[in-house]
Amino acid sequence: MTKYYLTTAIPYANAAPHIGTAIDYLYGDILLRYQLLRGKQAKLSIGTDEHGTKIEQKAAASGQTPQQLVDQLQPEFQRMRQALELNFGAPLSQVGAELAKQDFATQNIVNIRTSDPLHVKRVQAIWRRLDQAGVIYKSTYQGWYCAGCEAFVTESEAREHDFICPDHSKPYEKLSEDNYYLAVSKFTDQLREFIKATVVPEFRGKELLELLKDGAQDVSISRPADKLSWGVAVPGDPSQVMYVWVDALSNYLTVLGYPDEKWHDDYWPAQVEIVGKDILRFHAIIWPAMLLALGLPLPEKLMVHGFINVNGSKMSKSIGNVISPLEIIDDYGVDAFRYYFTAHVPTFEDGNFSWDKFESAYNGELANDLGNLLARVIAMIRKYFGGNLSFVSDDNELKDQAETLLGNYKVAMDGLNLHDAVLAVMEYVHELNQYIERSAPWQVAKLEDKSERQARLDQVFSTLVNGLLLVAKYLSPFLPDTAQQLHQAVGGDSVPETTPIIFPKKYLHSESAKHD
Repeated sequence: MTKYYLTTAIPYANAAPHIGTAIDYLYGDILLRYQLLRGKQAKLSIGTDEHGTKIEQKAAASGQTPQQLVDQLQPEFQRMRQALELNFGAPLSQVGAELAKQDFATQNIVNIRTSDPLHVKRVQAIWRRLDQAGVIYKSTYQGWYCAGCEAFVTESEAREHDFICPDHSKPYEKLSEDNYYLAVSKFTDQLREFIKATVVPEFRGKELLELLKDGAQDVSISRPADKLSWGVAVPGDPSQVMYVWVDALSNYLTVLGYPDEKWHDDYWPAQVEIVGKDILRFHAIIWPAMLLALGLPLPEKLMVHGFINVNGSKMSKSIGNVISPLEIIDDYGVDAFRYYFTAHVPTFEDGNFSWDKFESAYNGELANDLGNLLARVIAMIRKYFGGNLSFVSDDNELKDQAETLLGNYKVAMDGLNLHDAVLAVMEYVHELNQYIERSAPWQVAKLEDKSERQARLDQVFSTLVNGLLLVAKYLSPFLPDTAQQLHQAVGGDSVPETTPIIFPKKYLHSESAKHD
């Protein structure tokens, strides 16, 4: 069985997760389920990034140690994973367990915390290997730094933004300190080729290539311990702490056991690494440079997604528009959440969330188009067949549309375009609804010739049942609970006595859709 490894960018654990935090996890889970559906032996890594300046500062402000702060927030991330059904393939207790206590062989999803002692030990071993490879040297860093991004920026980047971070609206700090450097410049040509072959979508790669037009720059990979104590100590130099990105990026390997002698090297390289557009440069420049220095293969694809805005604005505590995934899931169910953030958020662009748009999609596309389709089919099967499904054959008058669905779906999924894939399925749902109107079984039931009537009803409802089962199959990575309900409803010997209402209509936050 082919092995397949997916990674998600681990969210920063300085606050409870919001809907933007959940996107990497959601995309990873969908791709994991898709690969398992294809018969792959797939694994997904998730986790939390728990070191760095922001956590140290927030902990100090709240009178806690940094470890106490990240430990206190961990249940919030656990609740989000459970709500998103990311315990799929493993008990939730294992998904959130320390590395040493996780059973890698039985889990589809493995979890890592960068404060985990085993991760820290392995990151230090990675540093030693990089040092032995001759790509680490010490020098004085003079330049600009954003504590919010945990990122060093070049003079030209700082000047381009008037020396103010565009993501945090705060001035860059001018630093002068002795740090260790990673000789990224040694790998300029390989990095360019990596970006061209790997970054999806292509336009994100072109933006990065522009940054590298004058060659890759060596990057600072440590901070003085008197400026940042909360991090992984540099081996052999207690005066320095590793730059948080060296620590965080290494998680994709340390969760596999690298560089221990018996690590899960059969899962490396990752087929897909899922990242937000704001952290692409770290994954497409620093990370592959580290891997090249370690002599390891590079990831096959970097899947880059945009941001989630709320009511057209970036999520911000000061604006008061930060939304937790649990606010949505608790009221509408996990599949409604999973649907909106794939069908109504372009995979590779910025997306927008508003309660009006969400409820319109929920009540229109999920309740009306899909939920009502299932209810109508079940009601008519009861009426014309007494609820028995023994009539179902291979008949499918929507065969051409099914082949179109399969083709569009596969192209989209293989291209990592989850948005287009789920819309291909919903287009087929539309075809099924249209087919009911065209075939008009209520008119067929009035035909005087009994054999003609029965043959035509058999054909129409075989088409509808086969169509719903096809929808269940292709929706299963996206809406696993809904797919199971569809299959249970029409995949057995008879339809259920009580029609399942898979998306009961709800108007909890908006008024505009009430009169649709």
